[in-house]
Amino acid sequence: MFNYVLEISLISMFAAQLLKLFTKYFVTGQWDWHSLVSTGGMPSSHTSLVTTLTITLALILGFDSIEFAISFVFSAVVIHDSMGIRYEAGKHASILNQIALDIEHIVKRKELYDQKFKELLGHKPIEVFGGVVLGAIVALIGFYIMY
Repeated sequence: MFNYVLEISLISMFAAQLLKLFTKYFVTGQWDWHSLVSTGGMPSSHTSLVTTLTITLALILGFDSIEFAISFVFSAVVIHDSMGIRYEAGKHASILNQIALDIEHIVKRKELYDQKFKELLGHKPIEVFGGVVLGAIVALIGFYIMY
């Protein structure tokens, strides 16, 4: 191992991305391979990554360590951003895409704007919660098995 904390955190992120493939299939009934590399969706891979990082540092260095404190604050910012700013930006993109379609319909022009804004940017609270749970599970299993 070159860096246990980094490795287990990345494993958590990749596990979340893989789970998105299955949760999307469960909801839509179709395999969406793009979900393996996309943002948004269940569970949040960013949240899983930072949760694993924070819990692993707490287990190794203690809750009173400076590294844990830094990681906790960093995690709070990442999680807040995914549920707040990025989620709202996705809603804005959805409205802008609808406005572009409405304008195209009104002026009867085809593809007035040839590129849609990406709408799935952030996360709903349940998706973030899923990331926290997955991150905690990966951190605990990784610590007790691998460390």
